[in-house]
Amino acid sequence: MIEQNVKNDSSNLEPIMIKGILGNYEPKNLVKIPGPGEVVSLKDGEEKQRGEKSVDDYGFNEVASEKISLDRHARDTRPEECKYWKYPSVDKLPTASVVLVFFDEELLKDIILVDDYSDEEHITVRLPEYIKKWNGLVKYVRTKQRVGLVEARAAQGDVIVILDAHCECVTNWLPPLVTRFALNRKTLAVPIADGIEWNTLQHNSAYFGGTRYRGIWEWRFLHKETEIPERERNRMKYRTEPYKSPTHAGGLLAIDKKCFFELGAYAPDIKIWGGEQYELSFKVWMCGGQVEWVTCSHVGHLYRGPRRRSMHPRGGNLHQSHINHLRVAE
Repeated sequence: MIEQNVKNDSSNLEPIMIKGILGNYEPKNLVKIPGPGEVVSLKDGEEKQRGEKSVDDYGFNEVASEKISLDRHARDTRPEECKYWKYPSVDKLPTASVVLVFFDEELLKDIILVDDYSDEEHITVRLPEYIKKWNGLVKYVRTKQRVGLVEARAAQGDVIVILDAHCECVTNWLPPLVTRFALNRKTLAVPIADGIEWNTLQHNSAYFGGTRYRGIWEWRFLHKETEIPERERNRMKYRTEPYKSPTHAGGLLAIDKKCFFELGAYAPDIKIWGGEQYELSFKVWMCGGQVEWVTCSHVGHLYRGPRRRSMHPRGGNLHQSHINHLRVAE
């Protein structure tokens, strides 16, 4: 990172920290959105019963979600210091395609909705009609079987940003993420995943107290997180700089499109989810790249509550994630 008195010209793509002056992508005057915002309470009776049924079906309270404004301001969970980074101008940054994979649920080039073999009419019929109003910016792709993230490849931007469908992006999440590719296209960049509570849809900060974690794994391929080592902390001038990590949790990531396919993309025999984050991370590191967690890019992720409905493919293997892990180990 560059000292605050160094000019960020076209020959230098490193972000600059200028404390006390808002960064060039920070919103200057946020207009308060009327209506329900962070937390919603449901009325007793029929409304509450519908909410409980939606939790049973989908793992989150759909009724509460519908009462919240579509353009609410998500709680800003970033460290305060993130507001003062100056990033390269738009013409110096790569474009991005955001890929959202779902099942029954200015830098952007396009947004791709991957229907992962749903059988719900409001998805298969009404959704394709609804998105026509955006004149091609939002694209709908339907798979013929459950494939999850591993087959989500219909992107036109320079960078592929893959998010779970049950995500909500925090203020100024994209510039810090795509800047990593302007500096090194062999990067796999990971936003910080904050929690969204499944019943109230309230945002909660992922790491209270500003502790910086990185992704690791147990030999049974259980994802774990641990604090970054001292050598990485000593390398950083500011606490909000991106830092290197062996791997990540999966589901939320960004990668250069050309680099992704140069690496062979995801292994074709890794299906739906589970293990793909390790397989891709290992390939990135072994082929001269790096995995970075981007401290100032925050995305809220809804961790589902208890549900009755299975998320496994109809007639599919209930142990698919274990099969994927064996494939990675081989």
